[in-house]
Amino acid sequence: MGDYYPVDAGEVRKNGMRGVISTGAGIGLMLFNSLLNIPVVGWILGGGLVVLGIMGLVGRTRTDKTTGTVMMAAGALGIASFVLKGFTGFILGAAGVGLVGFGVYNLFKFVKGLKSRG
Repeated sequence: MGDYYPVDAGEVRKNGMRGVISTGAGIGLMLFNSLLNIPVVGWILGGGLVVLGIMGLVGRTRTDKTTGTVMMAAGALGIASFVLKGFTGFILGAAGVGLVGFGVYNLFKFVKGLKSRG
């Protein structure tokens, strides 16, 4: 029954942003996971993500802190992948697939919200 009522414009925008950011982050995480197999590139990317994550933790908004935490965790897993290859590869791959799934779900809700507003 709730499908026939127009969705709030703010909620539609939020679903669209969540969808785009989550899908992009998931694809980026899967790409990062595949680049970890190149020894020097993996170390540089992992260390860079840890540094960017620390900079994000210093940010003022909650979104900055959340993004910083995720980036730092991905960087730490990237650095740890040289010791625990199979485990970290599975975690990064599963997280990437999960983010893409969450993003696609939110994009579906975004399109559904746009249709209900029209």
